[in-house]
Amino acid sequence: MMEFMDTPMAVTGIALATGRTTDAVRAERNAMVPLRRRMGTGFDTAYAALSLASDEAQFVTGEILRVDGGMGLGTV
Repeated sequence: MMEFMDTPMAVTGIALATGRTTDAVRAERNAMVPLRRRMGTGFDTAYAALSLASDEAQFVTGEILRVDGGMGLGTV
């Protein structure tokens, strides 16, 4: 399950729907993410996929890799 990703659709869409600035929405969403206090990006998801597709992961099977900045761990 994807959590808070920094995408134009999410950030700008919420800003337009709530009348807030994109910077305010981004700051609020960043503060909710336990790991490094920043939302993930498409690069974070891509790097996880590249890792699983690499030769170094040749013995990894049947795993779910959460790319969620620690949000799945609950409150930190």
